[in-house]
Amino acid sequence: MSYAILVLFIVSLFILYTRRKSRQYPLPPGPRKLPIVENLFDIPTGGFIWLDYAKLCQKYNSDIIHLGALGNSIIILNSAKTVSDILEKRPLVSAGRPPATMLGELMGWGGAVIFRSFDDFCKAQRRMISQGIPPTDPKRFHTKQISATHDLLRVLPQSDNVMRSLQIWAAEFIMDVTYGLDKEEAQKYLPTALEALDSMSEAGTPGAFYVDQIPILKYVPEWFPGAGFKRKAREWSDLRIRMTETPFNATKERMAKGIAKPSFTLTALEQLNETQDSTNQIEVIKNASVAVYGGGSDTIVATLGSLIICMLMNPEIQSKAHEQLQKVLGPGDLPTFSDEPSLPYITAIALEAVRLHPVTPLGFPHTLSQDEIYDGYFLPKDSIIMPNVWSILHNEEDYPEPYQFKPERYLGTDGRIDPKVKDPTTAAFGFGRRVCLGKHIALASLWISVASILTCYTIEPELDEDGKPMKPRAEWYPGPTLFNHPLPFKCRFVPRSKDIETSLGVGAM
Repeated sequence: MSYAILVLFIVSLFILYTRRKSRQYPLPPGPRKLPIVENLFDIPTGGFIWLDYAKLCQKYNSDIIHLGALGNSIIILNSAKTVSDILEKRPLVSAGRPPATMLGELMGWGGAVIFRSFDDFCKAQRRMISQGIPPTDPKRFHTKQISATHDLLRVLPQSDNVMRSLQIWAAEFIMDVTYGLDKEEAQKYLPTALEALDSMSEAGTPGAFYVDQIPILKYVPEWFPGAGFKRKAREWSDLRIRMTETPFNATKERMAKGIAKPSFTLTALEQLNETQDSTNQIEVIKNASVAVYGGGSDTIVATLGSLIICMLMNPEIQSKAHEQLQKVLGPGDLPTFSDEPSLPYITAIALEAVRLHPVTPLGFPHTLSQDEIYDGYFLPKDSIIMPNVWSILHNEEDYPEPYQFKPERYLGTDGRIDPKVKDPTTAAFGFGRRVCLGKHIALASLWISVASILTCYTIEPELDEDGKPMKPRAEWYPGPTLFNHPLPFKCRFVPRSKDIETSLGVGAM
């Protein structure tokens, strides 16, 4: 949008703007605020904005900083302590979500549990998800996870775009878990779902669209110069509707015919309370189902893609992993979840991938339901709280040499996982009452995938036209994006033995 249009609307808001009430405590430190617009132009809007926020915290020598934008209060938390104190120890007042004009209103994602404020509709979805994919029953999906992983093992050697192959694989697996649709049935739904997730990632990025700072812009007609965001919102809303409705309706139709396969959605439909409003219950199921699907696919794809790149860049770590796998597994054997206690180095590799390249480096924003005082600072009610997960997981005190991929950091002198090393998954999967309910599925899928890939293959660079290994490149999508994921890349998955080829049933690869 042109600056002229932006200024026009800012001026129109002037009469609505009220000054903050007097207070005894100061706001947290931050950039100097200009009249009316405050810090509107200080809010990072490009790529890798978590790095920009980390630099701001360093500039003001504080793990908590404040920015204002047209009356909105934004608080950045840059350490595990500030996040724990505000989001974990004050869960009742910090569980809200900020209103998202672009994502929530214009695109229609406001009903999804991950973006919705902590109201009864949100709580109903969270209860349904905890019952449908309970962390107390981690073995419930092991069979599906192992079967899906074996499918992936057959696909990777033929892939010319590893990230795309991972996307399709994860989407097929989560489609099965969520809707009971096998990979052949799911094919027609995948393109829409993948496009919808990409649009969600872009629209959910803090600062990506001015309409989130200036909600009145949502009334600008689509044809108005600079209002291209309205066209995007309309197209992206259509993707959301199709992603939400079509697989749900497919499961419902199969249920009516008595041919539905076990799934999260089927279980929820079977438990409908006929004495209560069915319309509201159906909406809860639809939104909970699409949340399970969306949350489950993005996390594993980004983390596993990052891990494969780290293996490519660190062949010595691959060798150590191969040594441990060879000691634990017999010739031609593929790992199962029962092997996990005997493979601590594989677990350490998975943990380090979660830490080094967190999928949501700024987490998901929270809001405060009341004024709070913290460490001598005033935190206004309705403030948007943004936890900088990236900074937490790159803290040198917790993780020495934080920019290095070092699985050994998690191992004690006995070679087992050292409980004294901070578990990175505690920061990577949300905080307080908004912690990710599918965390256990994502971590289990990551572990079995890593163990299986490294059992079967050596990950090596692509070859140039002369047959020489090319220098590996590690590049991440610059954004704007809510999710941190690698750009498309190629590599070679070289089978480690003929026994493995036989186990996979693929013959010579």
